Amino acid sequence: MDADQETKTTADLDLNTETSGSLSRLSSDESTTIDVKEIGEKLRDFVDVFPKQVGETFEIYKKPLTTGLIVLAALVSVAVADGVLDVLNAIPLVAPLLELIGLGYTAWFAWHYLRYAETRQQLVTDYRQLKDRITGGDK
Repeated sequence: MDADQETKTTADLDLNTETSGSLSRLSSDESTTIDVKEIGEKLRDFVDVFPKQVGETFEIYKKPLTTGLIVLAALVSVAVADGVLDVLNAIPLVAPLLELIGLGYTAWFAWHYLRYAETRQQLVTDYRQLKDRITGGDK
């Protein structure tokens, strides 16, 4: 066998099978040189087009993105509140004090709003107004 037949080329990498473990040098043809100017032009075009594409994508998917961000913010808020409550519960007498405050407010709320029919009706009206302001159901 001749030396040309033993040398195999795969993806511009010459493998020499005569000496195992060694690689031949790549040829210096045009396919291996990097055109910096071409890469710079492609990068500039990408930077010019990217903000426009992001804006268009946001306009198309505005409601789902906004909903997703609100859900994400709610999850982060719950996680932060959980962490704060864990720290507060580690302090002696704070957990029983918070429970006492919660029970006191619940008793006040029930006494103030649930005792008479007029105040119950006012509570329902206030709730519906707040719900319409938040959801935009008044339009």
